[in-house]
Amino acid sequence: MRICVFQSSYEGSGSVLQDIDDVPSQPGAFTSQHKFETRFIHKDKAQQEIDAAVAEGFDFYFNFLWGTLDDPVAGVIASRYFESLGLPSCGIRSWERSKTKNDFYKTARLHGAPLVPGVDRFPLFVKPANGCASQLIDEHSVCHNQEELDLALRRISTSLLEARIRRAHALGIEDPFKYASSCDCLGRDSDDIVVQEYIEGRDYSCSVVKMGQSCIALAPIVYNMKQPANKESFLTFDRKFDEETYTELLQKRDNPMLFGRLQQVAIEAFMVTDCKDSNMGCDVDLRATPTGEVFAIEVNPQPATFLPEGVYQDLPIIHSLPGGHPAVINIFIANYMLHHPGQWDHQSKVASEYDGFAPKYDTAVNGSPMLASAKRLADRFEFSGTVLDLGCGTGFFGRLLADKSKKSSSLAASKQESRLLGCDISPGMLETCRTSGLYDVLYLASMEATLLKISNSDYAKDVDHITSFSAIHFLRPEMFSFVMVLCFVLANRSITINVDEIPDSYNENLKEKGLDFMHSINHLANMEAFGEPKGWRLVSREREYSWTSPTTGDRVNTTYFRFERVDVDDRDVMMKGPELLRN
Repeated sequence: MRICVFQSSYEGSGSVLQDIDDVPSQPGAFTSQHKFETRFIHKDKAQQEIDAAVAEGFDFYFNFLWGTLDDPVAGVIASRYFESLGLPSCGIRSWERSKTKNDFYKTARLHGAPLVPGVDRFPLFVKPANGCASQLIDEHSVCHNQEELDLALRRISTSLLEARIRRAHALGIEDPFKYASSCDCLGRDSDDIVVQEYIEGRDYSCSVVKMGQSCIALAPIVYNMKQPANKESFLTFDRKFDEETYTELLQKRDNPMLFGRLQQVAIEAFMVTDCKDSNMGCDVDLRATPTGEVFAIEVNPQPATFLPEGVYQDLPIIHSLPGGHPAVINIFIANYMLHHPGQWDHQSKVASEYDGFAPKYDTAVNGSPMLASAKRLADRFEFSGTVLDLGCGTGFFGRLLADKSKKSSSLAASKQESRLLGCDISPGMLETCRTSGLYDVLYLASMEATLLKISNSDYAKDVDHITSFSAIHFLRPEMFSFVMVLCFVLANRSITINVDEIPDSYNENLKEKGLDFMHSINHLANMEAFGEPKGWRLVSREREYSWTSPTTGDRVNTTYFRFERVDVDDRDVMMKGPELLRN
């Protein structure tokens, strides 16, 4: 895809972040699969610049226009205009940027989660309700009594004057100075000032990546900084960008309870904010007390900064998400595709083609190299427990597992007993599969839909093995990454999958025969890009001839991959579904 990245331009803005945030997000530095081009958008001419970019005919857009109405850079209004165009995109949304931190705290209290600081007891903490990067937070932000609170409120109100005037202009208020003065009079009741209980503890952050209607919380990070002279330790603007401040990934084994609690609170924060509609996710700032109580402090609408170097690189994406940056880029795009399936796939036509082929499929496969290879894998590797067979077709792999069990001794057979789950998009293929009586549950659904459904079902913790044979070549590259990430997250013990190396001639011949909807993709490079995700080991990689197309006559080689989880208890991602919204 050719993708446009919208960035807020600092030119002429006078923003205090201009010198600090001098390197823009660079998703193109992390993948060769897509071509990224950046377009810097100025606040005073955003509509014209967006129109010019759209006229270039990009396939997709990443919107990183972060400015609120208070900021001197493009953001809310520019995003609102871009959203009105209805183009394929992911990224920051105008409705999210229109909300303040106070709005988030109110919503969290209304839902009963996540836990956020109270507002009554000293010491109290004072900060802007808009903004980022700990702006206007300093050593005077913690107030131990009313006198200190009054001084802090006067100080921050004075500092917010220009932001309030900018907001008034953006809202079309006739007298911006009168509006700013009225805000000043409100003190702690001002919408743009946060006054909340100071939480004694340590600063953390946790990235949450949207996956359809579900999400994945990655490994949290902790902020390490120079200890201040006073006893309160928190991130001020100066400390955040101090050369001695750095972040590092938490290791689950060091404190699994805190690790999981940080992830849980981050997911709760994601679920109650408008970030769930961004096709990306969010990054949640957290504070944990010495006793392990975790508070959500702020939700930032961008879970990946895409910075190739520096202190604030995406450590959770790099080390915790299977597939890293290339995968997360494809996940963002796949999230959009899931909401607009008609624009991207020909699933119904493919399903219809296989419906017609279903009665003779088993006869065609019988004696083929593909069946022989699958049998060898079934005999060689362990598949006891629950097996999820993606693109199960007529269920030939389930029959192979059943044959293996029958040939084993009674003791071995008890160890080999498997519960089988399967999915396919073809009703005809599933009907044949159902007649075998071997599969406990069959889903008439795509791979991605099945994985998402299972992740929110009683089977979520029970899927031991995931298999797929000669089916993933129908997935677009973006959806392939989405599916593989879900596989690595859900499977407890193994993933066994083959990648058909579809030649270009195959697709060309299909097109000549009017079967372009059967277009297939060679995902070998995409599969190899995953390497060995954290917690996994590639135990087998075998390449061989697999099948010859009866339609085009093209010969297809395939590579079989077998991954096995190293330690099921050390998985460092947490997946949750939309059921949290009902709490």
